[in-house]
Parts: sequence; C-alpha cells; structure tokens
Amino acid sequence: MPGDLILVNGHVMTGRLVESRPSTGIAVWHGRVAAVGSDAEVLSWRRPGIEVVDLGGRTVTPGFNDAHCHPISVGLGLQEVDARTPPNESIADIVHRIAERARQQPPGTWIVARGYDQARLREGRHPTRHDLDQAAPEHNVVLIRACAHIGVANSRALALAGITATTPDPPGGTIDRDEHGEPTGVVRETALQKVRQRVPEPSEDQIAQALVLAGRQFLSDGVTSVAEAGIRKPEELGAYQRLARERRLPVRTTLMMMIGETLEPLVELGVQTGLGDEWLRIGPAKLFLDGSIGGRTARMSQPYLDQPDTSGLWMEEPEVMKQKLLAAHRAGFQCCAHAIGDAAIELLLDIYEEALRLHPRPDHRHRIEHCSILRPDLIERIQRLGVVPIPGTTFLHDFQEAYLSGLGRERLRYAYAMRTFFDRGIVAAASTDAPVCSTSAMLGIQTMVTRRSGTGQALWPEECISLEEAVRAYTYNGAYATFEERIKGTIEPGKLADLTVLETDLRQVEPEVLGTVRVDLTIVDGEIAYRRPGAE
Repeated sequence: MPGDLILVNGHVMTGRLVESRPSTGIAVWHGRVAAVGSDAEVLSWRRPGIEVVDLGGRTVTPGFNDAHCHPISVGLGLQEVDARTPPNESIADIVHRIAERARQQPPGTWIVARGYDQARLREGRHPTRHDLDQAAPEHNVVLIRACAHIGVANSRALALAGITATTPDPPGGTIDRDEHGEPTGVVRETALQKVRQRVPEPSEDQIAQALVLAGRQFLSDGVTSVAEAGIRKPEELGAYQRLARERRLPVRTTLMMMIGETLEPLVELGVQTGLGDEWLRIGPAKLFLDGSIGGRTARMSQPYLDQPDTSGLWMEEPEVMKQKLLAAHRAGFQCCAHAIGDAAIELLLDIYEEALRLHPRPDHRHRIEHCSILRPDLIERIQRLGVVPIPGTTFLHDFQEAYLSGLGRERLRYAYAMRTFFDRGIVAAASTDAPVCSTSAMLGIQTMVTRRSGTGQALWPEECISLEEAVRAYTYNGAYATFEERIKGTIEPGKLADLTVLETDLRQVEPEVLGTVRVDLTIVDGEIAYRRPGAE
C-alpha cells in the first residue's frame, strides 16, 4: 500500500536542471510527494505514526529510471554461470566456472553462461567449441557474449542446433569457421538464435521468479522504473501481469512489445501504447535493425577497421523492416528499434520520416534504442523529427576498447553524445541494457560525467555533461520516453514518491568514483523497498 514518510536534513536533487532553491526535505503522503523544501516545511506534514528519516547530509534523487534493460534476462542470468570479464580474466577462468557447474548438473542438460567480452580476456579472442568441450563434454553449453548478439556453443550444442561444416549462414547471422571450414563454435545474431532455441524455455513461474530476483537487484541500485526491452511470448507477459496483480512487481515496468511476435494480435485487440497503470503498462512496438559493435554486426556506413570485409548486418531486408515499423505506427504505437550503427540509425530515421509524412501524429516520441554511432546530419534529423534517443550510458565504460579497435576515434566523435543532446534540446533517456552492462545507474552517471572507460581512458570529453544533467537523464528523461513525465521523474508535489537515497552528498564526490557510491534507501510508492545492510 502507498506509504507516508518524511525525509529531512538532506540534499535534494529534484531532477530539474536548475533548482529554484535549495531543499533539504521531502514529505510523502499516501505514496505521493506532498512537499519539497526546508525541514520546517516538510515537518509540518508530520502526523502520528509517520516515520521521519534523518538523511544526515545524504543526497536524495528521484528514483532512477532505466529506459532500456532486460529484467527477465537479468533474473535468469543470476541463475546462470557468471562469465563476465571481470571477474573472469581469461578463457581458462570461464572454462573453470563452466566445469564447476557441469559437476552439479546431470549429463545431457544445458549449461548457459553469460557476460564475456573477448576484448578484455587475456587471450584477446572468443572462446571456441573446443574450449567449452573441455569444460563440459557431456553437457550442452552455450556461452553468450555481454552484448547478447554473439555466443559460443560447444560441439553437442552445435549438433543439436544442426550446425555443421555444410550449414550455410542464416539470413541475418553468421557462423564462424576455421581454416578447414569447420564451425569454431562462435555464432552471431540469428545463428546464435538457432542454438538458443534448443535451450528449454522457462515456464511462467520461472520467469516470475526471475523478475522478483531482478527487481531486488534493480532496487539495490536505486532503480524504481524500468523498460523491459522485448516481450515476445505469452509466458513473459503473463508473468508480469501476475506479479502486478498480486502486488509483487518490484519496480514499475513499461513493456516493449516485439513487432514480429506480438503486433498482429495486439492490433486485432485494439491495444496501443499506454494501456496499463502506474505499475505495468504497454510501451512501444520494437524491432531489431542491426547487431552490436563488439560483435562487428552493428550496421555501419563504412567497414570496420579490423574487419574491412564487413560493415555489419541487417537483421532483415531493409524494406521488410520498414513495412513492419510503418504498420506499428499506423496502428497507433509508439515505435522503437534497436539501431547501433550509423547506417541503421539513418534507415530508422528514414522510416520514421516516411511514417510521419504518411500518417502525421503529434508528440509521437518514436525512439532509437542505443542510438550509438551518430553523425552530425543524423543528430540534426533526430532533433527535427522529435525522436527520443535511448543511449546505453555505461557502454563507453565497459566496451570502449572494442569500439576504438573497430571504428577508430574519429568515427566515435558523437557516440552517446549526451552534451550535444542536451545542447540541442533532444531528450535522451539513460539506460544500462542490463544484463549487457550492470544494473548500476550510478556507473552510468559516472560515465556520462567523465566519458571514461574502466581503464580510465577518456573518449571525446567534449560530450561530458554535468552531474545534474546526468541525474536528469536517468530520471525525468526516462519518464518522458514513456509519456510518464507528469507522474514521475522529478521530485515535486503530486508526483509518485519514488526516491533514491545515496550514502553521501553526491556533489562532494569526485566524478571518477561516482560509480562506487552506494544506495542506502530505495523508496517506491512512499515505502522503503530496499535498505542497504548497515545503512541507517
């Protein structure tokens, strides 16, 4: 049930770019912000039974809003083998973890591992099927790269997927091969899907359990709202609806509906973007246009430097993707598409421009998911069309080296160009794409403020933004991207009391270590939904 609460003696960052006056307290009444101001002002709302929290100089912000992530995958991933780099430093480390899991599972079952980045492994290469065979010769193994666009299958998994030396590359995907034409185990895009389709699907109960686990993780990072970046199956929608109905959904969620799997039945029922309530709602209709930079499958206008024979992949023929997005626009949906390379972004803007010419709609807020590699002409079109970029604001921290080796510094001038977005009045909503990156909003804020990788290398610091702008990108802008800025995203009377309390005064923290700042309290609907162990 919505709660009542008073916070005093703190530093309130309301989510506005310019504060009208310094505020130290917030009063919450029945799950809504009742007052923001001085301690004396908010204490006037004190009633018997209302808890008063002394912030002791800590910062409170609006609840963080992750505009593009995959909570189902986050929750399922918490039960999979952790193959991230770090903590794993080498292929041998990953092989060891998979071998440990193999000893715990019956032969013939599936082992799923997730999170490696070959650019950060000691060997500087992808693992192969031979590496995975060594780890678990009697199990079916698939190891998924951090981007989720590339994976490695062991020999048993390749056989189950029907992938052999004579198997042609599927449309929208590739099968890596050795000098003899044999599959190495590395499968990209739709070729990876051929393997993943053989993994037993989780039940609705298992998905619901995963969402609860993921929700706890998001809450511990101060995230109170998320956008689930791809509902494909009835079991997924069913799990979300069940948790919302039972009041067990941990964070407020907007659902992106995959066009290929869900658009037709939704249109037949008359469902459009916006159906739902403050906890669970139908969001944009989504399509994938291209792949990832780390996998060299993001569609670029020029070839990759280290793979000059490719400019990336289209997930389908451009005309096919165009017709699908036009149909979603005609049906009244907000539209979005995964578009990372500049060629993919250009195609998407062409489609949006045609859609709006054929079927004009005010305030459409069509989105570009990730919106990674931009050029000045594309930025101008984004501004003119009123399109909402959804940049992966932690990508430059986690994957900067892979970006540089594939594209070079000059082509990254406007990668995740937050300074340019703010200066042009473009509302860009911050996201993690978790589990591709961690669920930490503070790490995303650090990256926007510093533009530094995990090794400390800064990339085009001209695109750095202020702390206040970074907080707004992670709060108000996310609400704007889902048409919810009237009810959340800033701390002001009447809005939902979704709040994040950080362990210190954020303005006193050096920018390079913002990502280490811990969340002490996460408040949802006026109730403390997460309290860090040891925090007061």
